Amino acid sequence: MIYATQQASPAIKGSLNFLSILKAGIFTGLIAGTALGGLLLLFLTPIILEAETYEVQIPDSHPLIPRNIVHFWTFAGSIMLGILYSVIFTFVYTMVQHIIPVKNTQFKGLILALNGFLVAVLVPSLYLPPNPPGIETSLSVMTRQSIFLVIIIAGILASIAFWMIYSRLSQKYNPMSGLLIGAFVFVAIIITAFLLVPSNSNIPSIPFDLLWKYRVESLGAMFALWAIMGMMVNAVLDHFRPHVMVSEKVLY
Repeated sequence: MIYATQQASPAIKGSLNFLSILKAGIFTGLIAGTALGGLLLLFLTPIILEAETYEVQIPDSHPLIPRNIVHFWTFAGSIMLGILYSVIFTFVYTMVQHIIPVKNTQFKGLILALNGFLVAVLVPSLYLPPNPPGIETSLSVMTRQSIFLVIIIAGILASIAFWMIYSRLSQKYNPMSGLLIGAFVFVAIIITAFLLVPSNSNIPSIPFDLLWKYRVESLGAMFALWAIMGMMVNAVLDHFRPHVMVSEKVLY
């Protein structure tokens, strides 16, 4: 009888657990949220200050909040938003990464991040665009929040429909057929949601170019948030993945 000992690789990656995914999401969110806060303060704050000069002020309506406090909570809120989005994104990524139709893991994260940006930011902004001070809307805050939630739910359903159609038609016919028909169904669901919710109108009291500069740069900042999450998710998950030492004895 001969006993031979086979030493396995010193470090073998274990499976991800809830705590590991949570840590990865929080860490990624801190980085992405910090970047978002910096972009908002750097690019959007000057636009907001300029827009406030056009806003109709009601004397003694409310006390003015010091600017440094506003900046602090803008930055802190961006970090909290980044963590919230990132934790959700990281958990979703670990569940669906195996069905994303690309081999490169880096691209998998970016594709899911682009989908997240589309559903959580871009599609709602088509109906309820971000507005700086000096814009009056025809809907109350609660109504706008309800519409925003409905559109996000519609976007999630549209995304699920797209990926299901893309997966099935790509296997049966070709990827282009799945892409085109899936995109058509996605757009149809979103348009239906837009038609079912109350109409929204904005009454601007600021210059048109200032309004659109704010909207474009606001979307750009949010795109940066999602892009950072998509680029970091794989590396951060690997970093927080549990590693174990394994030694095996094999009997010959």
